[in-house]
Order: sequence, then structure tokens, then C-alpha cells
Amino acid sequence: MKKILFTFVLMCMVFAGYAQHKLNLAGTVFNVSFDNNSMTAEIVDREYKVDDREYPMHNYRRKIRDFKKMPNRTLEIPEKIVIGGYEYTVTSIGHAAFAGYWNVDEIIIPNTVESIGDYAFLHSSLKRIVIPSSVLSIGNRAFGHCPKLKSLTLPNATIQLGDNLYTESKMCELTYTEISTKKPESNLAQRRTPKVKKPVEPIGPADVDIDIPTVSTSNNETFAIIIANENYQSEVAVKFAHNDGRIFYNYCQSVLGIPEENIHYREDATLNNILSEVNWVSNVASIYGGDARIIVYYAGHGMPDESTQTAYLLPVDGSGSDFSTGYSLDKLYKALGELPCKNVTVFLDACFSGSQRGDGMLANTRGVAIKARESDPQGKMVVFSAAQGDETAWPYTEKGHGLFTYYLLKKLKETKGNVTYGELGDYIQKEVSRRAIVVNSKPQTPTASPSSNLSDTWRKLKLR
Repeated sequence: MKKILFTFVLMCMVFAGYAQHKLNLAGTVFNVSFDNNSMTAEIVDREYKVDDREYPMHNYRRKIRDFKKMPNRTLEIPEKIVIGGYEYTVTSIGHAAFAGYWNVDEIIIPNTVESIGDYAFLHSSLKRIVIPSSVLSIGNRAFGHCPKLKSLTLPNATIQLGDNLYTESKMCELTYTEISTKKPESNLAQRRTPKVKKPVEPIGPADVDIDIPTVSTSNNETFAIIIANENYQSEVAVKFAHNDGRIFYNYCQSVLGIPEENIHYREDATLNNILSEVNWVSNVASIYGGDARIIVYYAGHGMPDESTQTAYLLPVDGSGSDFSTGYSLDKLYKALGELPCKNVTVFLDACFSGSQRGDGMLANTRGVAIKARESDPQGKMVVFSAAQGDETAWPYTEKGHGLFTYYLLKKLKETKGNVTYGELGDYIQKEVSRRAIVVNSKPQTPTASPSSNLSDTWRKLKLR
């Protein structure tokens, strides 16, 4: 009877696609979130409450639990966790997971971990830690207020780092395993913005991935934010989102002539990451005094608020059942619409019906596609969207891209970027809608929506 009951509970968790499990590490119980779609797990907050606003310590509710004394005071995080007979790979250390963890000198992180969240080791007694080469990003203040921390070793200088990585850890010495003889250019504790990650080379070439044209002109006053959200913490992955972002990055440089330092690229961006990038582009626009042009590209999940039909971008740390964890298009358009600039162009390879990229729904939605309310572009803005209403944004599996992004890149390649917005919008709409109905037997209708200020002129605009 007990076995039947356990099997039933496990089936419920599998159906949900996302659940939690208790894990005992050296005498202390941690929560582990695990995803049955990707068979991955994340160690999450151990009841150490962190205020995400400014940093006064009285905003924290501190619960320090000593773990059982061990001779070397070293804690090792396992690579694999077995839950209900299934094996899950530990790929993430979540928000404040080890915050307040005392009586430990060293924590060994396995090379399966790819991300470390905000405040992950805040106010712990760590003396040393080595970050494996598998880690791609570390969140804000991950090692803040660690009074005993003397050695922090990072795998390389291009790892994506959050703000104030080891603030108030005054004894800490930072080294890089691959460039150990070179000191970092500035004290990471004082940096106000994270290091922008340069995308790696794409996995496999499609026709739009190779022989990318290169223009001789330089768009020094054009700035781009590229967000490619593929690996979600509690939702199914978005197929090819990383490849979409990486190749669009290459097109921004080669075809549109945007300097590398003018492009901010984010893979698997959290809500804080997205807010940080919008803040960056706002500062840029203010400094350039109306001369800047802004491009925002997003590939990832979107979701609707079922009660208001408001559309949201879904960060990788968000949940499809909780719209408060998303970033509303209304808020995004308002922030971008208020920028003092020549124009803002937004590309959204996402749908906002609660659907995945392809078949199926987000894990925590009710399973019915919602027709999200269209948000109105503001200021001097044109928005190119992959789908409308309750439609799905489909992948183009043979090409390794989202269907919308593939035809966006294809037109830019054919014209070497010398294409008007009207021509680009018409081409994407025609090709995507045809391909979607023939291959997927379902509609996908991309749209180009200008703000009222550009309603008469947007079709003649160009990206360069």
C-alpha cells in the first residue's frame, strides 16, 4: 500500500514537471527543485530570507544552522541526486541556497553546475572556493559578507558575473585558473554592472549560420540587447533559443555593423538580468542625447496573466503559473518608449498564449492557450512579434532556429541588412505563416506593430 501511495505521489510530481525534494547534506536539510522534463535539479533557499532591494543587514532574517562537525569542514555537493528511483543532475545552485551556512571552510561544487544564483553563499564562513569551468554565470553578491573568505577561483575571465560579487569579503583574493598571472582589470566588488558575456560559437550550421555578409560601415550609435532564454529552472527548455541569440549577435556585428562593445548578450537571463539590461540601455540613451538607436531581441518563453490577458516575458527563474515572476510587455514598452533616442526596434521570438515553442503548454499553465492582450508600442518603437493571439511560436527544427528568427536572419542575409522595415515585416509574415501551416498544420502569424508616432513612417525605416 505504501509503495502504491509513493508511486501515486511521484506520478503527480512528474505530471507537474517540477517539484521539490528534501536533501540531507552533512546533517542539514536543503530543498531541491527538480524538473522531470530536463531531469535536472537545483539546490534552493535554505530558509535564509534575503531582501532583494538595498542591502542593510536588518532586512535579513538570519537562520544559521551548524552542520555536523567534520574533520576537514568541507561540504561536497553531489553531481547526481536519486529521487523516486530516477536520477537527476544537479545543474544549479539557487537563490541564497547556502546563505548563512556556518562552520564550513570549503564547499566543493561539481562540474555539472552551470549557474549560481544571487546571494548563494551570502554571510557564510567559507574560507576558499573554486568555481568549476562548467559554471557560466554567478549572481549578485553571491559571496557577499563572507568575512573569512580568502580565496575565490574563477574558471576564466569571461564568466558572467553579477554585481558586487564578494562585497565586504575584504580578505578575498580573486584568481582565474586560465589566466592566473593576470589580475582582473578592476575590483569586482566595486563594479556596478556585470561583465557582458560574449556568445560561444553555434553548435551546427544552417544556411543562415554560415557565410554571413560583412558590411564596411559602422553603426557606432546603435546599441543592442540580446536575450536568449533556453534553459528554464521550472519550465521546459525553449528549443534553439541559444542558437537564435548567438547567430543574431553575429548578424548585429557583421551585417548591421554594430560594434561589439555596443551589444549586450545574455543567455538564460533572470528577471534581475533583464532589468539590468533595460537599465543599461536607458543610461546609454540618456548619454547619447537622442542620437542612439536601440535594438532589443528576445528568444524564450512568454506567458499570459489569465485574469487580465496581460503578456509577460518569462525569465529563466520565473514560473508559468505566477505572472509576478515575469516582466510585462506593458512595463517593457513603457521603459523603452520613454528613451530619448531616434527609434527602438524590438524582435520577440516568443508567444504569449502559455504555449511552449512547439507542441505542449508551459508546465504550470492550465493547458489551454490564452489569447493575450496586445501591448501597445510607445514612443518611437516598432515591434516585430513571432506570433499573435493564442498562436504558438514554432521551431524550425531542420535549421536549428525558431521559425521567426530563421526568416528574420534569412532576409538580413539576402539583403546584407539593406532592407526596410516594411519589406522585412512582409517577408517574415509571408514565409513564417506559409511554413507553419504546411509543416505544423497550425497558424503562426508574425506581426509588425509601430507606435502611433511612427505609424506613417515606420515602413521606410532601416536597421542600418
